[in-house]
Amino acid sequence: MGAAGSQDKAAGDAAAPAEEEEEEDLGLQWNEALHGPELPADGVFTMETLRKWNGVELPMFLAICGKVVDVSSSRNFLPDHGYGKLWAGKDATYAMATVSLKAEMVAKMDFELEELEQANFDALVGWYKHFLKKYPERGTLKEYDGWDFSKVISAAEEMEGGPAFGS
Repeated sequence: MGAAGSQDKAAGDAAAPAEEEEEEDLGLQWNEALHGPELPADGVFTMETLRKWNGVELPMFLAICGKVVDVSSSRNFLPDHGYGKLWAGKDATYAMATVSLKAEMVAKMDFELEELEQANFDALVGWYKHFLKKYPERGTLKEYDGWDFSKVISAAEEMEGGPAFGS
């Protein structure tokens, strides 16, 4: 093994702890035995009870269109970083519809689904399909009792393939 090979090996060894640290940064991962009993018995979360599912206290969940999904398996949702910092343990419905990364658009309930512009409705449909197809559903969000998301659900079911932004 030449000098270059030794340097490659040393670089590989140096990278190993960084990979281990990255694994630790993923937050709590779902474990049925540990976390199943923490779910609401009736499957209904409130904004308050959803808050602790932030990737630090419990595995990371978010809500969209009244459905609570478990995103703890995703590298895109890390506690206190990016999407995880923004949406962990919160409702993301309006933020997804408006394709907004602004904190004031998270957990925003003062909107009417029927009043969304077509582009916003389409964005919500795409994100709904993405999250419900890719991640396990763990319950519903009580604050959306009485809301009718049937048009979103139907449009998501009729959508060919996956959403334009990924699957």
